[in-house]
Amino acid sequence: MAANDHSVAIGQVGSLGTLNVEARTVHMNFHVPAPSSSSAEAVGPSPLDTADAVSLGPLASTEAQGLLDRANQLAADDPRAALELFREVQRRLVAAGFPIHAAEFDHRVAALCVSTGEEDTAVRLMLQSLWEADISGSSMRADRVLGALRNLAGFPDFPKGSEEPLTARLGAAVEIAEFVSDHLQTPVPLPIEIPSEAISLVDAEDRARTVLFAAESALGDDNLAWIVNNRQVITTAADEIAHTLPEIALRLRLASADATGEWGDLLHAASSGIARNLKALVLARHARHKLLQAVPIEADRDWRAAVNEACLSERYTDAADWLLSQRFVANRFGVLADDKWHPLAQALLNMPSKARIVAGAESVRELGLAALHFNSPRIAAINLRRHLLEGIRSASFFDERDARGLLGAHYLACGELPLAAFYTIGAGNYKESRDVAKAFGDTYHDVTELIKSPLSWVCASALEFTTQQADLIPDNDLNSVVAQALSTIDDVASGARLDSPVFSPQMRRSAYGLLAAVSERLTACDAETVLKLLSGFVECEKHHYRPTDESHVLIAAGIAQTHTGELRGAAVKQLIGLYGRASHAFGDSARRALAANFDQVRDRLHEMAEGTHLDAAAFLAWQDPADTTTDAAQAAAQRLCQPAKSGPNGFGVGTGAVNDSLLAASLSEPERISCIEMLFKKAESSWEPATNRDDYLRAASNLVNGIPGDTRRTYFTKALSFASDMPHSKADAFQASMSSPLSAMRVNDGSDCRPAAVYLAGRLADTVEEKQRVRDAALRLVGVGTDEDYRVTKTLQLVQSQLDGSVGLLAQGSWTLKSLAAMLWVESTTLPDEVGIALSRDPDVRVRKALARALSSSPNRADSIARITLAQDPRWSVRTLSNNRSTDR
Repeated sequence: MAANDHSVAIGQVGSLGTLNVEARTVHMNFHVPAPSSSSAEAVGPSPLDTADAVSLGPLASTEAQGLLDRANQLAADDPRAALELFREVQRRLVAAGFPIHAAEFDHRVAALCVSTGEEDTAVRLMLQSLWEADISGSSMRADRVLGALRNLAGFPDFPKGSEEPLTARLGAAVEIAEFVSDHLQTPVPLPIEIPSEAISLVDAEDRARTVLFAAESALGDDNLAWIVNNRQVITTAADEIAHTLPEIALRLRLASADATGEWGDLLHAASSGIARNLKALVLARHARHKLLQAVPIEADRDWRAAVNEACLSERYTDAADWLLSQRFVANRFGVLADDKWHPLAQALLNMPSKARIVAGAESVRELGLAALHFNSPRIAAINLRRHLLEGIRSASFFDERDARGLLGAHYLACGELPLAAFYTIGAGNYKESRDVAKAFGDTYHDVTELIKSPLSWVCASALEFTTQQADLIPDNDLNSVVAQALSTIDDVASGARLDSPVFSPQMRRSAYGLLAAVSERLTACDAETVLKLLSGFVECEKHHYRPTDESHVLIAAGIAQTHTGELRGAAVKQLIGLYGRASHAFGDSARRALAANFDQVRDRLHEMAEGTHLDAAAFLAWQDPADTTTDAAQAAAQRLCQPAKSGPNGFGVGTGAVNDSLLAASLSEPERISCIEMLFKKAESSWEPATNRDDYLRAASNLVNGIPGDTRRTYFTKALSFASDMPHSKADAFQASMSSPLSAMRVNDGSDCRPAAVYLAGRLADTVEEKQRVRDAALRLVGVGTDEDYRVTKTLQLVQSQLDGSVGLLAQGSWTLKSLAAMLWVESTTLPDEVGIALSRDPDVRVRKALARALSSSPNRADSIARITLAQDPRWSVRTLSNNRSTDR
């Protein structure tokens, strides 16, 4: 702090606010004359005096230590004289530039005031300290004030039953302090019960500040209903101090307007001569209100006007925050072609600024993040909640949204899932919203009210949350959820709700994502509606895609699998059209839908295969090898037999070998052996990364049917050798060298081709001994690679060699191994029921679905508890499989 900044302690109101001590408090409590308008540049302590104070201590440098000692001696016998001495000590400390040190003696001064009959002064002093604690966000200071007030009121240190204060006024002050202290240090929103009787016994200022604290706490908790229900209390408190404390009165009315939407009087006041800084605050808060109503043009206009007023009143910090809020509006509702706001905000932050218009706690965001670093979750939550409140009441939407995101992530880490959902969705963090939804496990959490929000980022994030929980939506609620998704799409199309034109999340895109997630549960009417909406999105310009493509594929596939007649035909037609564009990879459900309707799509697939659509040719070969032409098979074999392109000069990822192997599988045995030989040779190359080797080995697995004995045994031995000791890969070593988190370019592949090698060995195994060797090799590879043991599980399922004794081990593994354990348990008549019961309650729905599917296709375990448990599963997909009911509608 510069030398002249110390003048704030005795004259400069704006800078005193930055010290969290209000100037009027200093003038009242320490009897320092209030500065005149011409004394704004009052000279503060000299640098030499300040250096002495720091070196010797403020009490010694101001020669106040002796006065303090004398005051302590007189306190018991002559409290009035001691009171004057304590006040003199405080005056000297304030004059020297140390008002916070002076405030440390407030509790002593208050106690002496009570002793000398100045109870009103004591209460006023302590409550003023309480409001300063609120401004600074210091729960510790608030606790100290509460402790001092309890002592003044005659309450014991350890309460015993009901307590009576020495006077009603002191009791009221204690009640107010308890109310403020409780809400200052709560890590979660609390019900707000304003101490009505207590505030009626204190001064108008303390009454107004208590009501303001409650109203702004309600704003910070998004509890607008509390403000509406208590608007008369708020209005009365504002009227009482309108002329003495206009800033407090204004903030009370702003809180009311935020909840009720009644801004007329405030906007009229802003245009008719109130202080420029307060006018800026009104405009900024109204801009925030308009943004929350999704009226971006008016929000931008008011923030622009607020920035102008803030600059004219030298409130550059507030102006910078509002510029960033304008930037957000432009970002969400327009195209941010030229970012003019960020450089301006940076420039303003570098200018010397007066204190913020709404004085508040400093660095609460940093304190919250520091608390997270030091594993203090309660302190972190308290500070991040304060960060949110400061953003709301200063109309800094940039800070408000940041705080919501941080709170959502923190509540998720702490297991406060409903709060995590509310704040994460409110921040518009759509990816994180899915993570929160996952954390709920098998518990459905209804956020449909947030889907109705006019704000695109909130609505879209709520849709993403519900999409993640789509399988948990109760049957009775499904139609309502689908209706909301369709309504959202209609609102965006009609302009009733404004969507983001460029940046995610987008309401329309997320709504289609939700419909995709419930596509297998749509009624015939809803399915027809959705297909009509998407009918114009099948075709697209070449090398282009639509944001709805991925959801469109899932919707068409779901409808094709669960409906019949014209609906199924329309869905399959759209699905094959999307497959032809190949803008997105087709998942298993889409491929199953095409396979189930193969006769309808066969001709179209042939047209694609004759063109440049390699996936179509591979799909035809996988579905029916007879559909593969000799020319296509020969061409695929030629590609498979080409030498690897990776070498000392470079390597790449992606081979197309698996698709080619499906086409070449119809060739003669010698032709396939030539392909397999080359695939092994390429897999042995030291310049091939694990991802390419995986492709080569999987391709070989598709070509080994009917390979004769000696050749089969040779390949079996080689595949098993690969599974235990894959040749060194220089490409993998190179990629691993860039896996450090500190690398400027990071490659973190983590692939492992050994599971593919053991699967190939399983395909080649013929004798019992060979199958046992494959089983042992596969079990040694549990946990290897990045496919969650999928290939290992497929291998074990393939050989099924003496696995009954390993079911207990498999049931403790990954979801794939547990799924295999579920199938083995169903097939067995000797394994205990406890295994099935545990699997029917597994937290991973994929395990329960595997068990339900196995039970539905087997007569075994007809009366098992596991079957009953699955029939009552909270997830629709599990219940459907368990009940084995037809989903045709």
